[in-house]
Amino acid sequence: MGRPPCCDKLGVKKGPWTPEEDIILVSYIQEHGPGNWRSVPVSTGLMRCSKSCRLRWTNYLRPGIKRGNFTSHEEGVIVHLQSLLGNRYTY
Repeated sequence: MGRPPCCDKLGVKKGPWTPEEDIILVSYIQEHGPGNWRSVPVSTGLMRCSKSCRLRWTNYLRPGIKRGNFTSHEEGVIVHLQSLLGNRYTY
């Protein structure tokens, strides 16, 4: 029972993504939006697993993603909240 596997694992490329693959994925997402990830490899011709496409978009290619160090303002907010709340959190 449960969900079927995301791909058949035969002919699926593994390893680092190439810049050409990134361009294909970004252009597909810009045209169709992030949605049905199972259709992405079939529609684009990428020889990647749908999960790999989703994770690549979510963790590396999304336009709103921020990389790098905290700004001084962000660091101040973190220190302030830690002083108020401590190291633990509750629901």
